[in-house]
Amino acid sequence: MHGNGNDFIVIENLTKPQPLTKAQIIKMGNRKTGIGFDQLITINPPKKAHHDLYIRFFNSDGSEASMCLNGVRSVGAFVWEERLLPKKAITLGTKSRDIEILPTKSKLVKAIIALPALEEIPKMEKKHLEKYGITNAKCVNVGNYHLLVEVNKTESYDLSSLCAQLRKRIFFKDMNISLFKKTLGDLLLRTNEAGAGETLSCGSASAAVASLHLKKNKKLTVNSAGGSISLRIVGDKLEMTGPAECICEGIWTKN
Repeated sequence: MHGNGNDFIVIENLTKPQPLTKAQIIKMGNRKTGIGFDQLITINPPKKAHHDLYIRFFNSDGSEASMCLNGVRSVGAFVWEERLLPKKAITLGTKSRDIEILPTKSKLVKAIIALPALEEIPKMEKKHLEKYGITNAKCVNVGNYHLLVEVNKTESYDLSSLCAQLRKRIFFKDMNISLFKKTLGDLLLRTNEAGAGETLSCGSASAAVASLHLKKNKKLTVNSAGGSISLRIVGDKLEMTGPAECICEGIWTKN
């Protein structure tokens, strides 16, 4: 499946548990000798009474992620298409927080989460960022952590090299790192995800950057290489609306 170009393998562990080792996840995630994905997602029985499902996310390097908002929209599309749950609002438990997923009349899926929280960057880390000419970065918690850097040009920036250097430090090690630019009322975003590398879209990064610029009762569009996601504040929550599509289905031979 993919959500805005962010691609996933989705495994349903409800009717038959299908455990995978880290080595198998890495092998499956290889785009040359496996299938390839940004994240592998497992749909599991709920852990709490108010959850409909419990969702886990694994990066292509085998590490476990705390959150994936493009991924949870894909989970909604999957369970409704397969008729595992009625096509109505469902509550998903994840490693970091609860998420509500709602269907729409189109192929778009809505995800509603608690408002992202702005986090303080320690002074020592701010000084380290200054070595790379970064003086305007923000850290936002969306259930996973994001470093957001405003730039004049997102395309020509060597994001891969920046991430390789920053993630040598413990503070940035598991952090998604994004470049963004304001464009005529919308935002242009480019993200390198910890454990997966640069992706065509990152839902949680879109939520993070939108939370810094959204005004109440106003919609904001975040554009990335994979497409567009619409966001707005609803009460004390953040609502995201974006695509979620099935690409193909099949059987993985666990060799």
